[in-house]
Amino acid sequence: MIWAQLAPDLVALLCCVVAAVTDLRTRTIPNWLTLGGLGVGLILNTALSAALGAGWLAGLLSALGGGLLLLIVFGVLGLVNFVGMGDVKLLAAVGVCVRWPLTLWVLAYVAFAGGVIAILYALLRGRLGAVFQNLGRLGRRAIRGRKEDEPEVELHRIPYAVAILCGSLWAVLARYLPALRLP
Repeated sequence: MIWAQLAPDLVALLCCVVAAVTDLRTRTIPNWLTLGGLGVGLILNTALSAALGAGWLAGLLSALGGGLLLLIVFGVLGLVNFVGMGDVKLLAAVGVCVRWPLTLWVLAYVAFAGGVIAILYALLRGRLGAVFQNLGRLGRRAIRGRKEDEPEVELHRIPYAVAILCGSLWAVLARYLPALRLP
């Protein structure tokens, strides 16, 4: 029974490892990886759910629910250029693999890991002050709108696939080791 959860979880983590390495090297995440992860996750979860007697539809819906949640949440962030579209597709693949409801934890852990990594990245590059200034500008702009003479906010890019790997690994490990879960 545990292998039915573990196999798709390992596919998700393998996709994340390859994506993190690729993102660090080239600042891109290949479509063959994200689309392949989506396909394997859907097929694996559907087949394993059917084999365990839960019905293929339950596995398919659980996988689609997980993928759609992460696609929608991070898709919005991708549309406003907070993350790249490769990151969005990777998270959709992770969601399909780990399924609903674990995707809620993936969402939380990836966001937390992304924040920590962004702060460390800015600190190591001597850009922490600029990052906080930009956050202030974005906050003011969200409240009152952008003034014509106001400069564009410079986004500081990080290889977000590393955060996706860290958050996904944390969520998957917490599934099997409850002591790792946040309260």
